[in-house]
Amino acid sequence: MKVASIRSWGCRRKNLSLFSRKWEYKMLTNEIVIDMGYAQTVIALRGKGVVFKEPTVVALSRQGKKVKYYASGFDAKRYMRNRDRDPLAVLIHPVKGGLIEDSDATIWMLKDFLRKALPKRGLFSPRPEVIATIACGTSVVERKNYENVLAEVGLKSPILMETPIAVSSQLSCDYNLIATFGASVSDVAIVGPNGIITGCSVTMCGNAVDEKICSYIAENYRLGISQARAEELRIKIGSFYQGQMMSADVSGRNLVDDSPAQAEITSGEIAPMLISVLTSFATVVESVSMMCPEKFILDVYNAGITFCGGFAVTDGVADFLGDRLKMKVLVPKNPDEAVALGALAFFDDRDRMYKML
Repeated sequence: MKVASIRSWGCRRKNLSLFSRKWEYKMLTNEIVIDMGYAQTVIALRGKGVVFKEPTVVALSRQGKKVKYYASGFDAKRYMRNRDRDPLAVLIHPVKGGLIEDSDATIWMLKDFLRKALPKRGLFSPRPEVIATIACGTSVVERKNYENVLAEVGLKSPILMETPIAVSSQLSCDYNLIATFGASVSDVAIVGPNGIITGCSVTMCGNAVDEKICSYIAENYRLGISQARAEELRIKIGSFYQGQMMSADVSGRNLVDDSPAQAEITSGEIAPMLISVLTSFATVVESVSMMCPEKFILDVYNAGITFCGGFAVTDGVADFLGDRLKMKVLVPKNPDEAVALGALAFFDDRDRMYKML
């Protein structure tokens, strides 16, 4: 039906039946998914897919109880590189470990993100319907915190959906073993038609790898680098293939005299950090798989492991996990968007969604 037709119906609102009014509201409702993690926030809209993806960071300064916000996302990172910035300004991650650590900063950031991501709403625009993704096993208290934060930005009554459930909407099998490897928290769960059968959240994540890289470079090169630089290095040359040698220069501070310094790091040097964290993570995946009810084991094994998150693009990670766990490992296209797009798909199958939550 054409938009023009809907608008003309709106002019004759008094003549509409109650059923028709509900139908009209549904047709005009904005359906939004917000996947807010430590590293990045992804916003997706029904009918458009992913429309926004920026770092989950805020540039701010604090003087006593007074807080001044400057920018969020990429703008915040650019602001911190500006020589004319407030010398008291710091860059913070308001979300960490799957939890909202700074509610006020998160509210300010989300308002800014939504302003960038969403089309301007008219005076009589309907209230958006929202799915917000959360970590597996998020407590009742923390769920309430998410709801309060979203309500403050005008997104009331959100549907809170655990990340493995979101990913499952894109999979054809009824029973799936899903692993989402995030920056500060990772989820592993077996998901069936009625939701999560068994699962957990762990801190074996991208940040753990980056911290190991920082420690290695400090110990072996006497070079201090930020965790952000370590992440850039991991993304650029990280590989699980032992025979593949790449290198990159990394800049930082000499830990002896605090002078600017640089070192060349190879992929072979980074590989042990990758392997260490992923080996521990594989143990968690194996433990979760062993908790699967016997009647579903064959289904889960045949479906394989669906591995999502930005870390999933690391060269050779699927082969490494597959060899360790003796199961096929599937990495979806754009694995860092898999959670948001999976949640978005549930707007087309609400009966299934409510059954799984």
